[in-house]
Amino acid sequence: MKLRPFELALALGFGLLGLLAIGLLAGYRPSPSDTSLGFNGAVTVWGTQDAGAFRRTLEPYIKRDEAYQAIRYVEKSPQTINSELLNALAENRGPDLILLPHEDLVSQRSKLQPIPYENFPLRDFRNLYIEGTEIFLMQDGVYAYPVAIDPLVMYWNRDLMTTRNVLVPPRTWEEVVNTTVPTFVQRDFNRAISLSPIAFGEYRNVNHAFAILSLLLIQGGSSLVVEQSAGFYKLQLNQTVAGTRPPLEAALAFFTSFSTPSSPLYSWNRALPLDVDEFVAGDLVLYFGKGSEARTLSARNPNLNIDIAEVPQGANASLRRTYGTFYGWALLRNAQNKQGAFLTLQLLGSEAFASTFATELGLAPAHRQALLAGSNDLYGRIVYSSAVVARAWWNPSLESVDTIFTQMVEDVLAGRQPSSEAAGDAIGRLQQQY
Repeated sequence: MKLRPFELALALGFGLLGLLAIGLLAGYRPSPSDTSLGFNGAVTVWGTQDAGAFRRTLEPYIKRDEAYQAIRYVEKSPQTINSELLNALAENRGPDLILLPHEDLVSQRSKLQPIPYENFPLRDFRNLYIEGTEIFLMQDGVYAYPVAIDPLVMYWNRDLMTTRNVLVPPRTWEEVVNTTVPTFVQRDFNRAISLSPIAFGEYRNVNHAFAILSLLLIQGGSSLVVEQSAGFYKLQLNQTVAGTRPPLEAALAFFTSFSTPSSPLYSWNRALPLDVDEFVAGDLVLYFGKGSEARTLSARNPNLNIDIAEVPQGANASLRRTYGTFYGWALLRNAQNKQGAFLTLQLLGSEAFASTFATELGLAPAHRQALLAGSNDLYGRIVYSSAVVARAWWNPSLESVDTIFTQMVEDVLAGRQPSSEAAGDAIGRLQQQY
């Protein structure tokens, strides 16, 4: 049948409209709030870790259900995140969740919403996570879902050690004192240091001085900090259940001996560069750093021949211990999207998501089963084994602790106070910060 011009135009018009409708339907993507997951709008997460790692971890979930596009991670600077959070909450535009390092737990506690033990029983928490993550447990509940651990480890320069026929790094502090320092330290007749075996003793040019002193405290059996009642803390850094020398005093005396010119261990001083820079330059034998630094150390100097080991222990120690930074997902009291935040917390805190995210960051996962699965990464195996024995303590804030510990160390090195008095004064100043 032959169509008249009008009928032909009408048929073509309807055909074009049909094609347009098909194209619109094919291109339609429901907004996250339209889906069955019920995020109820965007969920904002702040953290100082790499946004790219978070995006790569979340991507498979978005492919399965585009509702997960509601989760928005914003990477913040470690130096400014706390002040930015304070300002944002004051202006009612803060995030819903934060990736919280335990070192900020005390200072940020009033801003966080704990999960009551009725909703997250202690037995369940212990079954899921390794022991060190209990740093997030306080009297009124669980303050964060643990994600990852960044333990303090020991990096060593393989070329420097094998040149002196030393094939393995020191496993005990006795080896460090009796073998490593005498073997590797290089000083001229004026006692100027040209090669250092270990960067202990100073605070300002030791990248992880706080973590190192905390390591020595923990290995020394310190009772650390206890919560006497909700929000009230008792500082017991210098107390030990073993009845030995007060732990902070002992840690301070050992640490500063490496920067005391009259000491046979003298191998570091304030005139030297930052320890991590000295290690990357090939002029430091041992560097005590975080497990997450492995990739960046190698990238900074591709010619650097390094390896990783657990930190030394006491020769007679019955327990292995190191210090670690513990990360967890924490809910804000003033979250703008409480419903979405709770749903997001369930995802981000799951073993599958948290373990993948930790691996992306070069950290150890916090879940027991994920750690039991192990790692075949060049550095991951040591990071995992160190995470298992990592512990931490509730500090008032890293900024205040750094100020107090700097003065404590420098008072000893300048001869103004013996280690016992300097440690006692530091305890008094720290207690006032809580």
